[in-house]
Amino acid sequence: MNSKYRIRLENTMIILLGAFAAAILLLSFFPANIFTDYFMPALDMKKMTARIIALLMLTTIYHLYQRKRAAWYLTVTILSLNLLHCFLPFIFLGHDFSFLIISGSIDGIFLLVLLLWHRDFCCKSERRSVKQGLFFLTAAVLCIFLNATVSYHILKLQLSGIPKKLIFWDSMQEAFGILFGTTNNNAPGFPSVRFENFMFWFTWSCIGISLLYFLQPWIERFLWTEKDMQRARKIVLKYGQNPASYLTLEDDKLLYFSKKVEGVLPYGIVKSTVIVNGDPICAPEDFPAFLTEFRLFCQNSNHKLVFLSITGKYLDEYKRQGFGTVKCGEEASFNIQEYTIAGKKGAKMRMNINHATNAGLTVHEYRPLERRDPEIEKAINQITDEWLHDKNSSLLTFTLGSTGLDQPLDKRYFYASDASGRIYGFNVYCPYNGQTGYMADITRRSHDAPSGITEKIMYEAFQVFREEGIQSVSMGLAPLANVIEEGETPGSAAKLLNFVYEHLNSCYGFKNLYRAKESYSPTEWFPGYYAWIPGTKIPTPEMLYAMVRIQNRQGILDYLRTFLRNR
Repeated sequence: MNSKYRIRLENTMIILLGAFAAAILLLSFFPANIFTDYFMPALDMKKMTARIIALLMLTTIYHLYQRKRAAWYLTVTILSLNLLHCFLPFIFLGHDFSFLIISGSIDGIFLLVLLLWHRDFCCKSERRSVKQGLFFLTAAVLCIFLNATVSYHILKLQLSGIPKKLIFWDSMQEAFGILFGTTNNNAPGFPSVRFENFMFWFTWSCIGISLLYFLQPWIERFLWTEKDMQRARKIVLKYGQNPASYLTLEDDKLLYFSKKVEGVLPYGIVKSTVIVNGDPICAPEDFPAFLTEFRLFCQNSNHKLVFLSITGKYLDEYKRQGFGTVKCGEEASFNIQEYTIAGKKGAKMRMNINHATNAGLTVHEYRPLERRDPEIEKAINQITDEWLHDKNSSLLTFTLGSTGLDQPLDKRYFYASDASGRIYGFNVYCPYNGQTGYMADITRRSHDAPSGITEKIMYEAFQVFREEGIQSVSMGLAPLANVIEEGETPGSAAKLLNFVYEHLNSCYGFKNLYRAKESYSPTEWFPGYYAWIPGTKIPTPEMLYAMVRIQNRQGILDYLRTFLRNR
């Protein structure tokens, strides 16, 4: 079937599924009548069971519409349990076939469609915090246990021969005993064994679903096998022309492997916005097809799409496919084979390097894949903690890498120490352009480090790279620098970014970062861009929030607190 019509059919099925769940929820609140008895005659806990199933379905529908993998698993599980729920009354209690035919057929059709086209539901969920997961798990378990207790209590009240005056606390104790296998359910006065068995398995199945939801981020990370890592790494090293390409392998990213070409891209999800760090990574001739594939993947799953820090190499292709674009900063780049600090232009760089040298600092490369040194790694971690403590805002993620000492792979580490061996600062470099270039991803120093330490580490690393035949080193993007170029008429998006650069510098230090990179006298500055779709003149507020949130877990409030504190 044509993918366009398949997506339409899936969307129709999802809408009908939502309507079906809403109808079940609504009917569960009506008093018993011929209509409700006909459609929900399953066991005596039918109304509470129907409400839980309906509420679970309704909260899942939107995520199913976005083709979330977790929503697919949850929906398939619910439909399977509900299908089983249709058979139980007939098998154990001898109910009419009509219920099985009508309700079971509806569930079966929905389930069949989901199973047939399961590959379309491949969008991973937004990474949740532990607090959110624990809250959902705790609330779900409490509701499930309460449902079991209330249903059991109501059933005992309805049974003939049981006094109408029944203490709810006694029912709660008995229900919990059934669920944990500590109550003799063959004792006189208890409901049927079949009902209690159903209550046991249904309750623990619901708890299992809640637990799977809570563990989902960890399960996904576990399932990101070494084979997937090596597959992504191979593509990144082969085709990664963007200096940010190697950050694809950081564990804060979700990975999308192309189904049509050899390609991969790293993304994250905030609400209904997909954020990609850098350009899709593939052969140049495959780029249009890969971009089209992922764009349609996001559109079909009802997601907005934003690319951060893309290069100018494929800018025309983004525009051709309907993306809105805007310059988002400039990347400081060095041609290592030609770079020199001689002359007037390099005077400041020479002065800083000489100051660090006179302070007794020497630069060394740490190679953790050859031999691990706990003392060096301890010093690197301490400097990181100290540096983070001195920052104005929280540690940025997604567009920046980590030290990665647990899994260094192709990263390069250079550090500066004094004669006693104390480490004062370090840089981490990631490869790009087929390992003919390196990006200085992390540059950190202790608060009492001699001035010029970062310049000295950088320059000494340059010399090592030059001897190895490396062609270029990037210092990464200076965010929001020169987004409005002289002589051009800026658009709305450029005006907004320039306003942030000029007036919210205290939140992140955009200007200081640009001046710091400029002091190294880069060989060339390359523009970086944002691209988004739908291609409006300016990203929507939802997109702008997602762009901030994915880089800072504290969100906009963190920047606001920093701004007010500095004021």
